[in-house]
Amino acid sequence: MKAMLLPALLLAAILLPGFAHGQNSDSVALIKKQIFARQDGNFSLGVRNNVNIFTDAPRSVGEGLGASARIQLINRLNTEWFADVISSNLYGKAHRTDIHIGWNVMFYLLDPKGFTRKFTPFLAAGHCFDYTGITMNGEHGLSKAKGSTAVQMSVGCHYNITPQFDISLTTLYDLHLGNDVDSELEPDGTVTLVDHKSAGLEGHVMVILSAHYKILKLWKPRKSSSSFWA
Repeated sequence: MKAMLLPALLLAAILLPGFAHGQNSDSVALIKKQIFARQDGNFSLGVRNNVNIFTDAPRSVGEGLGASARIQLINRLNTEWFADVISSNLYGKAHRTDIHIGWNVMFYLLDPKGFTRKFTPFLAAGHCFDYTGITMNGEHGLSKAKGSTAVQMSVGCHYNITPQFDISLTTLYDLHLGNDVDSELEPDGTVTLVDHKSAGLEGHVMVILSAHYKILKLWKPRKSSSSFWA
């Protein structure tokens, strides 16, 4: 839980001043009450379809599948725990596999209203553990692999088909920390595998389409807060 506090507090520090700007004290109090009202601990399970767009082109776009669970903490704050496996074809001569296991804290920009609001946009921040492996095609192809961690920032939106079931579209930037393994296309058309030490800002963009269903409530809510946002 302590590891989740930093992204949550960071999002609140960024967003709350903007929400409060130009509002009187009663409105600010209402906004805070609405944001931090305790909910009934909605627990959701879902599946994810990933399209992995690497920023260090000309790598090929990767596609993959994953699963995730959400635990809603308060009215405007949700958490998501996920695992993804993504495959990419590199130049037709090698293939890459990425495995991501991590979590995100999601801040709803509008009051979800018990997820009766059809469109619920959100910002999210989080962390994941990464495994990357690249293998040359062929029976005895050369391979390289590395493990690292990454931090993430994303923007997305739920479409709530019912209060229990939603489809979400998310665009995420995954910023790798530490070493990286890469493939390079040589002028003669061959591909070589290289290690990048302390790659630093190495990362990629992901587009995620997911579907989740709320299967149970983990705790009883406090008295619901009033709605402020139209």
